[in-house]
Amino acid sequence: MIYKLVNSKRIIGKIYDEYNIDYSGFISRVPNWIFSALGKMHIHMGYLSKTVDGTVTDYKALIPDECKILLGVSYLGYRLPRVDKINEAVSDDMPTLVHDEYKYELDNEGYIITTFEECDEGDLKFYIKYFPLELDTVTNLYFPLIPEDENLFTALQWYVLLMLIQRGHKVGELSLKINNEFLNPGMAWNIHKRKAKNSVNRFDLDEREKYSKMMRTFLQDYNYYTQDAFNYKITE
Repeated sequence: MIYKLVNSKRIIGKIYDEYNIDYSGFISRVPNWIFSALGKMHIHMGYLSKTVDGTVTDYKALIPDECKILLGVSYLGYRLPRVDKINEAVSDDMPTLVHDEYKYELDNEGYIITTFEECDEGDLKFYIKYFPLELDTVTNLYFPLIPEDENLFTALQWYVLLMLIQRGHKVGELSLKINNEFLNPGMAWNIHKRKAKNSVNRFDLDEREKYSKMMRTFLQDYNYYTQDAFNYKITE
């Protein structure tokens, strides 16, 4: 589903409109909290695709900072297999040829480790998914652009409120000790994050038709080869 992307700063406005908060120091943390919440909900619909050039030095290449999902890596026009992963993501922008010798794996420090020692800039390419950012001139902060979806707005609002309560800030009558989903941000977050995930990640009509065609094609091919197998006889 293709969504209109809007500035996530509106979450701050919703909180100020609904709650009596006289504290503004949390605003600088909101972009990171939103990124964290989107990751916990596995919301990917707002991601955009991008190809970024990289270099290799001493068998290591730094993954782009803006990368949220690494789809793949290519070198000299070949798609590199990932050593520690069998089923890799694919992108229409990635080369179709796979090199048997050149490979890569991930480390835990934001790098990939390659089987070749070095390469010039442009020979190595990262195929990534990233969240677009927009600079807010009032706060001088970069806020992620998010899909325009009311369920998502509500879930993100409750997550920000949860972060505030966990840090000891008083927000109206909200409390993590109350057994009420309308007053307990923890309970509300658990409920609304599922609604947001289902709402934003659901297929629209075009996507359902696309996958329907894929399944029909698969089933036709499957039946063809299954029938062929039944007709096959072993001869002595």
